[in-house]
Amino acid sequence: MPPRRTRGVRKSYAENPEVDDDDTEPVAVQDNDSDDDEFNDQPAKVAHNQGDKDDSDEEDEDDDDDDDDAHPSSEDEAITSPTSSAPKRIRNTGAGMTQSRKNYHEIPSYPLETRIVTRVYAGPLRRYARYSALRDSMYGPAYHSIKIIWDMEKRWMSFSVFPPGYPPSHPRGVVPTPWVAPTFDSDQEARALRWSEELQTKEPENQRIRGIPIKHGQRLVPQAEGDILLLSGPFDEQKQYQLSPGIGMPLSSSGLGIEDTEVIDKKTMARGWVLDVGGIPVQMAWAPSTRQDVQVLAVATIPFSDQEKPQPKPKGDGEKEKDTTPGAIQFWEFTPDPTSPGLAMPSNDKPVHVLTRCFDWGRPRRIQWCPVALESDNRYGMLAVLCGDGIARVIDVGRISDKSSTPTYEWMESSLTELGITTDYHIQVTCLAWANLNRIVLGHSDGSVTLWSIYPCQMLDRVAVHTSYIIDIATGYPSNPYIVATVPVGGCATITDLSQPTSESTYFPVPSINFQPNVLAWSEPMQGFLMLYPSSTPNTTVAFLHHRFFPQARSICTGTNSVTCIAVGSTHPFLLMGAADGTVYSCNAVQKLFKQKSEPLNKIKLLEHEYRPVEGWNTKNNANTTSEEGPSIRGAARILQGFLPEINDDPRTEKRKELDRKKKMERAKKASGGRGRKKGATAANSLAELDDRLASRMVIHEPLSRVTYLAWNPNLMFSCWAACSMGSGLIRVIDVGIRE
Repeated sequence: MPPRRTRGVRKSYAENPEVDDDDTEPVAVQDNDSDDDEFNDQPAKVAHNQGDKDDSDEEDEDDDDDDDDAHPSSEDEAITSPTSSAPKRIRNTGAGMTQSRKNYHEIPSYPLETRIVTRVYAGPLRRYARYSALRDSMYGPAYHSIKIIWDMEKRWMSFSVFPPGYPPSHPRGVVPTPWVAPTFDSDQEARALRWSEELQTKEPENQRIRGIPIKHGQRLVPQAEGDILLLSGPFDEQKQYQLSPGIGMPLSSSGLGIEDTEVIDKKTMARGWVLDVGGIPVQMAWAPSTRQDVQVLAVATIPFSDQEKPQPKPKGDGEKEKDTTPGAIQFWEFTPDPTSPGLAMPSNDKPVHVLTRCFDWGRPRRIQWCPVALESDNRYGMLAVLCGDGIARVIDVGRISDKSSTPTYEWMESSLTELGITTDYHIQVTCLAWANLNRIVLGHSDGSVTLWSIYPCQMLDRVAVHTSYIIDIATGYPSNPYIVATVPVGGCATITDLSQPTSESTYFPVPSINFQPNVLAWSEPMQGFLMLYPSSTPNTTVAFLHHRFFPQARSICTGTNSVTCIAVGSTHPFLLMGAADGTVYSCNAVQKLFKQKSEPLNKIKLLEHEYRPVEGWNTKNNANTTSEEGPSIRGAARILQGFLPEINDDPRTEKRKELDRKKKMERAKKASGGRGRKKGATAANSLAELDDRLASRMVIHEPLSRVTYLAWNPNLMFSCWAACSMGSGLIRVIDVGIRE
């Protein structure tokens, strides 16, 4: 019989069998008179070895023989060869190696030793690959795909921190996605029109809405207890403004109000707005639109009291089966300047709060517009809403034609459709993402992912992806709509192809614990996901994971504090990163991905927000602080902007480089006989500065100073508009496009 191999160790059958070191029972062997041919025809009767149950020992394999006599229960019943001597005792050196006369080997059990690394990536993309090698491996081997990403990298190589404010016709302007057909958007809009007409014809009364009086609607909307004082403008010339809930104002490029800007042509200086929504904006979404005269921003807000220190429940107050707390979603309109060249620029008109939708489904948690422009003369589009009752709903948002100084309040009695698992006990929807016009993907509290059809309402697929609560989900729409990335509370970030979910799935090999949502986003130009770097330890780095090489992450940007939200453009690869200390950073993600090893790249702090509640002021009337005009004040916020670019590198990497330079200077100092003290002092100062930057990541700030959500405008001619919401209730809309 030919010899067999197990883990590189050659084995052969012998009359003196080899047994494990801990085995003391005799082992049955084949009689000398029988040869290999007889052995193949008649299986030998082998004793069943009873090994120790210690975790470090390998389990012995059982023979396939069904005869009970072949497995003696004691030494007296064991079948031994009369001519064989005592079995030779040697140590088993092969991992999982067992002595068996089978013609196959069982797969070794999964190792429980923590020092053994089993989650590794061994694909074609190497960790040390840079620039052209990385580009060819990640986007190749098709030349067409390599050329697309190469052209985009060259197109925006001159913009390291902010996107260009040029139209697609400009050689360096923003562009629609090149990864789909040129007629993709028009085809989707035509299909959406037909689908919407069919839905309204066959199901005209699915969604029921009625108007409510203003005084009743205001009770359902989060109302802050007073106005907010805002300090804005250049850091040495800031001015104070007072904003009431539901009121906004235009700002110049310096952060000052338009009326305070001393310029002749004030229209050229309007670069954004600031507004107060009266509550904590937990999520925002720009409505996809083909109109050029107005842009709509949906804002999900909750009262400040929802995130204050929880009070103990009285005895006997059980948990409600269904959350019927009232919630509301605000809709704001922003008007562009019609005379602006190239991409649209903000106008001097104030933002208008036009509509508020109220319901009793609980507080809104997630909102997301349908990615296809479904607008007409009387509608904004379809909006997916996830509320506190754990059910996802799709609502049709109508356009308000008669705008006044007060918003229109509407009460939703029913939605267009309701999505959620009702057959299993207490499984709630935790996150959502659109896959296309009529498909939506949901993450659930039990770790499963479901794919739904909106009309007709039906669950098409359910995949068990995780074993814990899914906190974030994103799809690769439009080029890869069924590529879904999910992040659980505890476990590994996973990517799944819902077109083949049983075979096409992989994960990042480092398990982590995540409690922060809104840190996962799909980058259409880069064909991958940007997310908080999966790590078993806390970090502040955002990484890029290509959808074809998801197990290997590439660092893009590192913040100064805990990352709370990220956003990436759909027509450009620029990343926005918000943190708990109120800072928002911006950088060119594709430039960082293909950087040379010694190439210095920049990031910039777009703004810094700081909030102080009125309770912390050193005044005599803390609870009833009022301004000179009369209304009460709930707090003060300061927004700084105009920062200089910084080196886009991890402080840990910079510290390691600085230590290497310090050692090199010390060696040079010894060789030169004591000269070079000045350089040594400079190196010590640099190390001290890096230590301060590393320590800043653990500093705790005022909770309402944090950045709660970031959103790039997905519409092509408005793609440089970015919305930044803060915990204080302020939303800053900025046009960050760079123009000559």
